[in-house]
Amino acid sequence: MTITNHAPSTAIQQAIDKLHQQREKALSLPAPDAMNFILDAPQPAALVHSISETDLLFLVLDIGPDDAMPLLSLASNSQWEFILDMQVWKHDRIEYPALTRWMNLRFLADPERFLQWVKQDATEFVELYLFKNVQIRFREPDEDPSDFPDDFMTLDNTIYYRLLPESEMQATTETIAENSGPEVDTNEERYSFITQFLNRLYSDDPIYFMNFMQETGTVLPAETEEETYRLHSVRMAEKGFLPFEEAVGVYQPITPEKMSRRYKAPHHEDITTSSASLYMSELLTANDLLTAALKQLEQDLYLELQAEIASLANQIAVADQIRIESRDDLKVVVQKIIGYLGIGLELLSAPPIRPDRCAAVIQERLLADIFRVGYGAALELKWQAQQWTPRSWAASQKLPLNFWGEAWLGVLGGLLLKKPLYFDNYQTGVLYREFKSLADIETTRTALNDIIQFDGILKAMTDELSPALNQIRSKRGLFWKNLILTCWAGWHLKLPATTFALSQEQFIRFYRDLFDITSASDTDSGMKIPKTMKASFLKWLSAASQQSERELTDRCGQTLESLFTELETEFAHVSPKSIDIRYISLFQLKS
Repeated sequence: MTITNHAPSTAIQQAIDKLHQQREKALSLPAPDAMNFILDAPQPAALVHSISETDLLFLVLDIGPDDAMPLLSLASNSQWEFILDMQVWKHDRIEYPALTRWMNLRFLADPERFLQWVKQDATEFVELYLFKNVQIRFREPDEDPSDFPDDFMTLDNTIYYRLLPESEMQATTETIAENSGPEVDTNEERYSFITQFLNRLYSDDPIYFMNFMQETGTVLPAETEEETYRLHSVRMAEKGFLPFEEAVGVYQPITPEKMSRRYKAPHHEDITTSSASLYMSELLTANDLLTAALKQLEQDLYLELQAEIASLANQIAVADQIRIESRDDLKVVVQKIIGYLGIGLELLSAPPIRPDRCAAVIQERLLADIFRVGYGAALELKWQAQQWTPRSWAASQKLPLNFWGEAWLGVLGGLLLKKPLYFDNYQTGVLYREFKSLADIETTRTALNDIIQFDGILKAMTDELSPALNQIRSKRGLFWKNLILTCWAGWHLKLPATTFALSQEQFIRFYRDLFDITSASDTDSGMKIPKTMKASFLKWLSAASQQSERELTDRCGQTLESLFTELETEFAHVSPKSIDIRYISLFQLKS
């Protein structure tokens, strides 16, 4: 009979859970308080190692790298590796001043561990760094030490070295200051780091020092840089930071039929030890469809999906050429993910849309594919706008995009960007933002269809509009509203077809008819356009476009109604005597 003792595993799980609670507590505190909390913990090293690489980097940057030295001294090699990967690489190039900054911090944090790292994991990488920064010469038997220039240094009277001029480095002092917080003297820091490192290396193992310096002097920079970049790319790819040419695949639209099914991994009892970013978890607490759907899932899958979202965020950061160096940078990317995942879930879920139905989709499909479905909805609108714009009537008349007025121009402008954006018009404080819901998609689709429909009506009116358009010298102040209203006013006043701009007298005559003004008191209570004038407009538009009134109403009835509402809003309390044509934009008027 075999008796299984579960006590050790229970104790281990309890220790893990306690560590998880401490980590959550630490990262919920302000940065300086978080560091003090960690250092006062019973096992500070274990607590630091339990923090995700991303969260630790943000914490160090929030505290300030110099002030965070106690934390950095406890960081694991993998955490340090992530910091270097994130802070010293710009695309496929190493920023050497930034590398000096972070290697110096690592050395000062724990010189002994730094030497072990160099010997065991980063020999070629550090040799490349020294090759770029130091000139090395070996004293020949017949050479005297005095033969070397004064700026050469030596530790063994055999190997001499000096710092190369800073002008030969690949980045500027401003780059290191921008990436690493407080401004530093990179040349002074280079000197301090290199001399202290080589002194420590020599005192630790003179034979290794000699071999190391000999190898540094014979580095083949092109080959070493290529191999260093390859290893960097592999590490970054494991975290979702794919090469740019692969990362942009996240924006490749996909149909539901081609989506991959989710692989269901076996259950792990220690799933709660997931190193997913806690800050990422905080971003998934908003009142949105994705978050509501995630709350319907089991804890195991929820934690797995957090890591999936983190990987997706890293991929999007590469595709968008965003350098994630702060919590705000990550927040922007995650909000984009939340929006397009929400759109994808709405498109893939059976109506009515409910969190439990969206959760069922997430259980079956990869988040990256759901994102691509959501983004594809915005991309379809972009393609539609892109294909229509050069073939439009407005383009044939060489009219600029601002011909469509502020609102429609905003919609078109957002869709014609390299990556389409929603025209928010400062409703949430910004002019453009990412699409957040299927409602944003539908609002934009409706506006785009309205533009296309009205452009078709203007095309049908070419014969009617051409005489007036030919009189225009500058089309800067021309847009569709004052074009259509001025032509209607000219027709109503029985002016020649070539008349485009109205005189003040002509406009006031039309203005009285438009609002049926017979006395000054008519403007006191707010004016409305009578149905007879709306019917007159529709009759004129029908004749000019050779389309039935019913057809026009079906195609752009809402657009025309909004136009009349705008007229009523702008002129509701303006008497004819108070009109100043300098401030009227809805009609073309003679100055």
